[in-house]
Amino acid sequence: MIDGWSTVSSTVEYTGVRVLVRRDAVRRTDQSLGTYEYTESVDGVRVVALDDRGRIALVEENVYVCGQRLLMCPGGGCEPGEDPLAAARRELAEEAGIRAAQVELLTMMWRMPAGARTREHLYLARSLSVGEHHRDASEADMELRWVALEQAVAMCGDGRITEAGTLAAVLLTAQRTTAWSGRPPWVPTVARCRTRDRRP
Repeated sequence: MIDGWSTVSSTVEYTGVRVLVRRDAVRRTDQSLGTYEYTESVDGVRVVALDDRGRIALVEENVYVCGQRLLMCPGGGCEPGEDPLAAARRELAEEAGIRAAQVELLTMMWRMPAGARTREHLYLARSLSVGEHHRDASEADMELRWVALEQAVAMCGDGRITEAGTLAAVLLTAQRTTAWSGRPPWVPTVARCRTRDRRP
């Protein structure tokens, strides 16, 4: 709880298979009252699987809630009581058939902090071996694509990648890895940065 804030009441308005909706009455530091409605669900994971050629694995699938196909890093929700790292390894193997000798945490992020109490754990996986995937029925339309990391960064900027966890994971991977060379696509060239000399 935020320092100086207190929860006056908390009510579960709806309970589903994977999510519940909660309404809290809260007293803030200045003693004003507020009402907050938000969802709670299991933590999620996304994994950037980076091979020795500087490519990352992306999966493309139909996402019903968004009403379109999305390109994403492999990932999903943690099982009850499952450690996020274990979930990351499981999802990577299930969706893409990939196992990794090295998996490191990139960061933890809040999915939608104003309306959801759900965290997403982002990982970078390296030293990969590729085998058979084990997708469930809801993932029957999923396709695996290998994309150069530099291209994936560009896709984050031009609207081809729009899922929040994937955006963050790809850009964090590009920030810390030397697997690709050249100027990062988000850094403008000197020519574009140069301003006109207005001295008399």
